[in-house]
Amino acid sequence: MTAPVLVNIDSPSGVLQNISYVVHFYMPQKFQRNPPQSGETHTVKLPPQKLAAVRRFGGFMDDSNISAQLSALKKSLKGTAWDWESSYSLPNKHGHSGDAVLYTAAGYNSPFEYENRVNEVMLWFD
Repeated sequence: MTAPVLVNIDSPSGVLQNISYVVHFYMPQKFQRNPPQSGETHTVKLPPQKLAAVRRFGGFMDDSNISAQLSALKKSLKGTAWDWESSYSLPNKHGHSGDAVLYTAAGYNSPFEYENRVNEVMLWFD
């Protein structure tokens, strides 16, 4: 496995329209003190949340399996203190506001690896 490529997925209305994506790539150790510069890079702010519920899955990531895995993660949290359905509609509880949905998808494998792939979806909480 390699360092993950993280994709923050923010859907302000909780639906698939108006989704924004922020992709995070890990810089190799030798470049971390002085990363190569590009006109297309910019500094991003990491989510302020401190805890995440995580679901791991295999295969190649795409919109359909990310959505399915996110739904399964939410379902697994039902009836717990981290129940997403009852908390995300309440302003500011667990770091959510209104109907906003912020989650992260992580892919750990090279696109050239076809077997034993590891991916995760994460819901963030305070």
